[in-house]
This record gives sequence, structure tokens and C-alpha cells, in this order.
Amino acid sequence: MKFTSLFTRLGLLALGFILVAVLNDDSVWADPATTTPTTSGLADSLLTEWGFALLVLGLLMAMAMMGAAYLVRDERMENLLWEFGGEEE
Repeated sequence: MKFTSLFTRLGLLALGFILVAVLNDDSVWADPATTTPTTSGLADSLLTEWGFALLVLGLLMAMAMMGAAYLVRDERMENLLWEFGGEEE
């Protein structure tokens, strides 16, 4: 478990270094954009090019919310008895 945690942290650190190196490259910022972004362009892009990615993201977020709701449940005996109105035997 510790090896997986260490591997994940090193991977995220390496990804951060790669992102900083790519964004600091001069060729990324050399040419200004030819068109200005519009709201309708963003909507068109999200619904046509990114539709499947948004669907997957929504499913992942729904699963995370269901998992969080399950983990928050308190299943101690006194709480279950109070919730269902039962008596302890």
C-alpha cells in the first residue's frame, strides 16, 4: 500500500513538472489566437466534441456521490433501533 501511495505521488509530481515545462515553452505563447472565444462556440464544442467525456464525468461524479452517501450512513445498533422504532432485546 505504501508503495502504491509513493508511486502515485511521484507520478503526480512528474506530471506537474511536465505540465510546467510544456506551458513555459515559447511556442505555446508565440502566436496570438485568430478568433475570440464565444459562448455559442463553447456550447457547440461541449455538446459535439466533448459529449462522451462529459457523460463519463457525470457517471463518475454520480458514483462518487452514491459512495459518499453510503460511507456517511451510521449503522450502529442504537441508531438503527431509533430509526426503525425497534426495541433492544
